[in-house]
Amino acid sequence: MKDLDEGTIRRIDWQELTPIVLLLRIFNTATGIRVLFLSMIGILLTLIAGYGINCNSNGLQSCRDKNLNFQKPVYIEPLLDFQNQPQPISFREHPAKYSWQLVQRSVLVPWDIFSIAGIRWFHSGYDSFFVLTGWFFVLLLIWSFFGGMICRTVALRLTIDQSESGRELWQFIKQRGTGFLSSVILIVLGMLFFLIFLKLCGLLFTVPVFNYITAILFPVALLFSFFIMVLAVGLFFGWSLLFAAVSVDGSDGFDAVSRIFSYLYQRPLHYCVYWTVSGVLGVLGFVFVSFFVDGVTALTSEFGGFPVQTAIPAFGYLTLPETYDGLSPPENFLLLWCGMVQLIKPAYAFAWFWTSSVAIYLLLRRSVDATPFNEVYRLVPVKPRTLPKINVDNSNKKESSL
Repeated sequence: MKDLDEGTIRRIDWQELTPIVLLLRIFNTATGIRVLFLSMIGILLTLIAGYGINCNSNGLQSCRDKNLNFQKPVYIEPLLDFQNQPQPISFREHPAKYSWQLVQRSVLVPWDIFSIAGIRWFHSGYDSFFVLTGWFFVLLLIWSFFGGMICRTVALRLTIDQSESGRELWQFIKQRGTGFLSSVILIVLGMLFFLIFLKLCGLLFTVPVFNYITAILFPVALLFSFFIMVLAVGLFFGWSLLFAAVSVDGSDGFDAVSRIFSYLYQRPLHYCVYWTVSGVLGVLGFVFVSFFVDGVTALTSEFGGFPVQTAIPAFGYLTLPETYDGLSPPENFLLLWCGMVQLIKPAYAFAWFWTSSVAIYLLLRRSVDATPFNEVYRLVPVKPRTLPKINVDNSNKKESSL
């Protein structure tokens, strides 16, 4: 609250009084042009990578054969089902089921894409280890770049209400972009380190002589499992906040990991409440975005007279084009443009995800470290080094000439 000379309150700073109102700014920030554009590019690259890895694992010839339908990759099934899954459930008949299906097809899609990739990688067998490893790291590379740029853009908007130019954003990625990758890789390497020692303890227990020693030192194996669980829980629930830590504070990998584990384990209830509130607002925003996008397509079809009646689920046209064989080239172009419009729906879901991560990181940072919202890492312009000017004293020369 801010008062003036006479003690009259003229304006209430609700963000300082109740910090959770910061979550109300997520929708406006997530629907920004730059944020949505970066989300759309990231989604398209994710789809291309998913189909490419699927073709390499199932055989290129089968994917090129037009007589065979494309097999939907398990890696991007949540993203494909985002638009192609029918909705036979009516809200009036089953409001609870309809609401849960809406949540699954909106705010849970980014969680499914990212988290399931890591879970499948750790549970992969020998036959699928290389494929799932490639998918995990390709996904990490794609969204370390685009997700990092989104988080940096959102961080400046939520803290100082400013935006960087494209050149400044690129400079930030060049200087601090390694933190997006290294923070996740550090946690994964830590888990693998303890998993190796845990496996060695299990192997030693099968040796007749060492089984007694291993049984006596069994608490050591339990300690390894404890560290693995600490890292796994922190990675599963807080990996998106790692990107926010790098974007807001310019942290490196070690600093981002230490911050997130500190915030997550000190404020677990705050973390759950923030994501719940953000999820409810995200679903409401998705309903509005879907209504707007479908309304644009429907108006084009009904009043414009364009043959795009099948363009309401046209996002599937970008992913499964063989289902639209037999259309003329102009009709294919129409559906392609409608597909790009429909791509705004999943783009908003991913934009909401990264925007919420930054907002929740700011709230946790303020709660734990008492750091104001307006503190954000700024790039320091590097000034070119120049040689000092040398002042030549010409007075002696003038006297000698005289």
